[in-house]
Amino acid sequence: MRRPLDVVSLLASGPREYDEVFALQREAAARAKEGGRETLFLLEHEDVITVGRNSGTTDLFVTADQLARVGVALRPSDRGGKLTFHGPGQLVAYPVLRLEGAERDVRSFVGKLEETLILTAADFGVEAARSDVPARWSSVWVGNDKLAAIGVHLSDWVTTHGVAINVTTRLERFDLFVPCGIPDGGVTSLEKARAALAPPAVADVAARFVARFAEVFEREPVEAAPQHAAAPSGA
Repeated sequence: MRRPLDVVSLLASGPREYDEVFALQREAAARAKEGGRETLFLLEHEDVITVGRNSGTTDLFVTADQLARVGVALRPSDRGGKLTFHGPGQLVAYPVLRLEGAERDVRSFVGKLEETLILTAADFGVEAARSDVPARWSSVWVGNDKLAAIGVHLSDWVTTHGVAINVTTRLERFDLFVPCGIPDGGVTSLEKARAALAPPAVADVAARFVARFAEVFEREPVEAAPQHAAAPSGA
């Protein structure tokens, strides 16, 4: 029997601020650790560059003040990896899963995220693949251009953070830094990779992602109501 997975789509409310959604992930992780339902968040972020725990800001080409002037926030993150960008036109998916039994293998978990992204891209006529370059593991590529980024965090075998696939993303934002610390690779989107066709809607990509995620991770998706992060105590 497949384990139920609450699918929480925040897409209808527009791009969301990074800290707000990080708080939602923490709350969902606490529920999962207590045996509660797992959650898959689907959303777009407001423009933000996040700094993974394996990186500093040396890969930035501009200062934080300069980023602010062009409307891009800068936030630390406890996910793996280095710097990446999130913004409108990019589908972000944060699966908060409780890994059990044979699922307790980090590389297997990341590999399943890659497979989900590859299948999702194929649903829109884009042939994506893992890279055979060791430094480029845990991501999905179209030729020499990265289509999707992966960065995760595990605590007591409960996952947070996840994946971001460029749909109609402003790719010039990636010129502000070295994406994921890989200087010799480009960045692409579903829109760019299938330029002869109309660009897909983020919501349509989200629907296919959920179907593929359920298939790969053997979960039963259940639509759940959008959530709001709890206010800090004393607020």
